[in-house]
Amino acid sequence: MKKNLLAVLVVLSAFLISCEKEDDIEIVKMRINHYQQPVNSQEFYYGLSYKVQEGNQIGKEEWYGFSNAISGFEYELGYVYDVEVQKKQVENPKVDMSSVEYSLIRINSKSKVSQETIFDITLVISYFNGFESLLTKNEFSKYTLLGETEIDCGDLCDVLEENIKNKNGMVGTFKHIDSKTIQLLDIKTQKE
Repeated sequence: MKKNLLAVLVVLSAFLISCEKEDDIEIVKMRINHYQQPVNSQEFYYGLSYKVQEGNQIGKEEWYGFSNAISGFEYELGYVYDVEVQKKQVENPKVDMSSVEYSLIRINSKSKVSQETIFDITLVISYFNGFESLLTKNEFSKYTLLGETEIDCGDLCDVLEENIKNKNGMVGTFKHIDSKTIQLLDIKTQKE
């Protein structure tokens, strides 16, 4: 009888432990936009941030920045993705690490957007006490979004350079060229 009771207690405790762990895991649907926004927050994140919609927000107009990595997901510029991900809460995350880990379960769809699709990206942020450029120049003197997505600035290169020199806030209007390059079509500035 004691052996049966002990076996039942072991099975029951294993079940309860597994239930606790499942409470920390959630399966969510996400839509990931066809371009990324550079983020230069040295304390929290430096790089290109996905623009996403999650759950019942999918299909609405608003997109939000998502700076987490999604394990197993390989992003390609110029495509909108509908994915399912596992969202797991991390107990006691390391300093400067997210308290949530994301893992790809499946890609439900991957849709290429038209090369004529136009979108805006913040390039330089102007503050009352300084500015923050989200652009870098590569070894070929071409602008990139924080060293990643290349920018073809065409006839607007001098205007871009001048606004950076003058520390003007800027939003660029773009369209896609290929999976690594976007074309600058227009610049909107915010002057202090």
